[in-house]
Amino acid sequence: MAAAFSSAPGTASSDVGPRDVRMATLLGLGGVTASLAARSSETRARVVERVGLASLAIESTAAELECESERAEQAADYLTRGQTSAVQALTIGSIVAATLTSIAGVLLSTSARPAAEQDVVALSGGVVTAGLGLGSLFVHPQVDFDHARNLLSDVWFGPQTSTTYPPIVWAYLSRPEFSNGGREPIRVRIVGRWKQFRQVDDPKTAATLFGAGGSYDAEALHLRAAMLAQVKAEVELTNQELVALSATLLE
Repeated sequence: MAAAFSSAPGTASSDVGPRDVRMATLLGLGGVTASLAARSSETRARVVERVGLASLAIESTAAELECESERAEQAADYLTRGQTSAVQALTIGSIVAATLTSIAGVLLSTSARPAAEQDVVALSGGVVTAGLGLGSLFVHPQVDFDHARNLLSDVWFGPQTSTTYPPIVWAYLSRPEFSNGGREPIRVRIVGRWKQFRQVDDPKTAATLFGAGGSYDAEALHLRAAMLAQVKAEVELTNQELVALSATLLE
């Protein structure tokens, strides 16, 4: 796959815009011009082949990102349901304890039991009721969530060569010339947004998100799903570049 997307010598003609030139060079089609593509069926077949291979790489990457995002969301929903059930159980327990305490207090009062005994029952019931009520605030379930093949890791660390993204996708994300301003790579902009919105401030959360996995709560899983969706959106933009290039070279 990597060889299919290596750059080839040559430059495109003036009929091809700067963005098309960069994408054509990335696909190894730097020497292909619009006029040549119109005359040569061999060249047109080459263009279709390179664009088709690139499109497959992009679509498979986007599908994997979508799958991982959905997996994180499913785990988050599982934890949320468990948290809701636990909070409901504690709330019901608190209500029952308060009700029983009130009933016991009334019975002791009507049976002329000593005041000290009534105070003990009221105090004990109040402690149990408060304990169950406060317990609902500390329900924070977690689950072990592994991702040995972590699609966020390379985006965060920015290695020269990616082990999780196809060459064309990684080149698009990591080379500044493919961003709108042309000054910094798309990958850097993604990481900048994560930092700007304080999504990775906690070192422990960052280590889990960009490592091989670990213990996640529902909030961290939702965060992971959102980050994967952001990367997927950028990857899918590569297909727009391919469509524009195909229209230019095969027109």
